[in-house]
Amino acid sequence: MIRQELPEPSDVLIKHVPGHGYDRATADSGRQELVETFSHLVIGVSDLDRSEAFYRDILGLDLLGRNLTAEERPHSVLRLNAGHLFILVESEDAEPARPGSQATHHAFALTPNQFRRAKERLEAHGYPTADFRQQFRALGEYCIDVTDPDGHHYQIEADGPEASRIVLPGAGVVDCGAASDYEVGAVRPFKEGNFFLVRLAEGFLAMTRWCTHMNGTPVYQPEHHRFWCPQHSRCFDRHGEQIGPLIDAPPLRLNAVKISGDGRVLVDTDVVIERERFHPGQAVRPSGGSGGGKHG
Repeated sequence: MIRQELPEPSDVLIKHVPGHGYDRATADSGRQELVETFSHLVIGVSDLDRSEAFYRDILGLDLLGRNLTAEERPHSVLRLNAGHLFILVESEDAEPARPGSQATHHAFALTPNQFRRAKERLEAHGYPTADFRQQFRALGEYCIDVTDPDGHHYQIEADGPEASRIVLPGAGVVDCGAASDYEVGAVRPFKEGNFFLVRLAEGFLAMTRWCTHMNGTPVYQPEHHRFWCPQHSRCFDRHGEQIGPLIDAPPLRLNAVKISGDGRVLVDTDVVIERERFHPGQAVRPSGGSGGGKHG
């Protein structure tokens, strides 16, 4: 998988919300929810001056002032770009976060440009910025883990424009062998071209191994007859159509398939086909029929 250190420049906050089971289709369905958003978050700190400097200078929150609420203890009120308040309350008995724990944490969603600036600030102040879970993220997802002076754990996240871009493996035409070697129901991955070759009753489909949700990398689970993307738990059947409760991703994209004169399956990885649904005409029959390569 092609990866890069920083997201491409952009001031757009992409609403993917990496992982965490967010379902845009459900969120936009009009279903009545009890909670629309939140107003403020309160964090207990041991040293108000030190913590205020961290959240203002390192994380970049706007400082509104001190002791602005009815809280009796000394506190600072900061604000996020979206208007939510972040309140630091100084207390001698503030409970420190458990060292090394990531079970309880908060995450900030940034635009790519905000993420780039945050990374510069963190590095300038000596904070590590490596993403130790990068191998579990989709292409275009970025994350930095950081802790405040009291050990509270935060994730700084951004999705770059490349998260939704079609990726070409640069493998050209891949010879997948004789069509007669594939039984109906067979699914074979081709790492060289980053696609799955699927033999259906209707013919052959070559599905690109890039999830249409955010360019994650699905794997095939033969026990369930499905493709599963570990990045955000999207599932697709052997036609490439999404199954399950998360229904905001179109079918997996196709590469062009051709059956040669001597009966070999050839997949052109430089041709990527977008589709809205599966229909039998997309599959290429072993007899040499040209059913594939049509848009949904």
